[in-house]
Amino acid sequence: MKCTIKDIAKELNLSRNTVAKALKGSSEVSPKTQELVHAKAKEMHYTNHSEFSPSAAKPANKGSILFLTRTYANDSEFWSSVLKGIEAILSAANYHLVLGIMSDTDLKTLQFPGSIYDPNIKGIIIVEICYESVCKALLQFHLPIVTVDMPKNYHDLIGKFDIITMENKINIFNITRQLLKKGAKRFGFIGDIYTSNVGRGFQERYDALNECLKEHNLKLDQNCSLLHETTDDFRNFGLVIEKIQQMSGLPDVFICGNDWLAIQLIYALQFLGYKVPRDVSVTGFDNIPASERIVPALTTISTPKEYLGIAAARQIIERIDHPDAPCIFAQYATELIVRGSTV
Repeated sequence: MKCTIKDIAKELNLSRNTVAKALKGSSEVSPKTQELVHAKAKEMHYTNHSEFSPSAAKPANKGSILFLTRTYANDSEFWSSVLKGIEAILSAANYHLVLGIMSDTDLKTLQFPGSIYDPNIKGIIIVEICYESVCKALLQFHLPIVTVDMPKNYHDLIGKFDIITMENKINIFNITRQLLKKGAKRFGFIGDIYTSNVGRGFQERYDALNECLKEHNLKLDQNCSLLHETTDDFRNFGLVIEKIQQMSGLPDVFICGNDWLAIQLIYALQFLGYKVPRDVSVTGFDNIPASERIVPALTTISTPKEYLGIAAARQIIERIDHPDAPCIFAQYATELIVRGSTV
């Protein structure tokens, strides 16, 4: 008896339309479902299966997207989650992802990876690179560009890039107000807001802390803040200890620009014999997995890391398909997670 699409659909509990599209290699059907349908069609001796063989049905690759980042991305746990979201979308849309890594010297001298000159590159997704000079230099390649986060001074890029980021201020206000109600008065900020690769995220978190303190007639304790030290400096454990020892006593609270910095700070405080949160409370930002593993667990602000990647990938595809559409500036909401480092 001749096997039909209806028979295959019945066996797999799928619609006839889905089976037909899978046999034709339609991008509307996931690769996993296509493989399932092809296998069942072969098993049931579907007579027209040869013309829809997996090799013939496989959609053509549409090109490559360059994932441009810097050497030693400071928080691999954060960016690996973003990358996971990017890969899921690009793979389903038949785009190949190419990794481009720039050293600090490359960034300063504008030496881009050779892959950027490949005509198969159809767009660029930028992460962990917030140099204004680099972002402007990328415009010369006339490629669609999506950046996750953005330079501190980003206004000249509005209308030229698509920007995907997280909302940075609301939950800094929320945790600061909570700690003020508990009696905290002295606040320090840990996070570079002055060097060339400063992102808008750190600046907005710093601004939010200052604005909240001003509401309560307080000022940031500059003597207990590290505003010039980069995340690279924080890899030097001895330097972090030295910086803490140079402070005129500890503040009541350290608000850190991200979890990675907060975790390095906690380790240094504990090495010096301080107890968190008995002697000082510490907060982070991003909710990376390590923030829950450290003892005490870190109070943080969770960002939708994988969704940032999904949004960036979808937007680069949208920009390729519709190059004249207005550029977007999208922010994703965050969530405050209170843990042991402030309780």
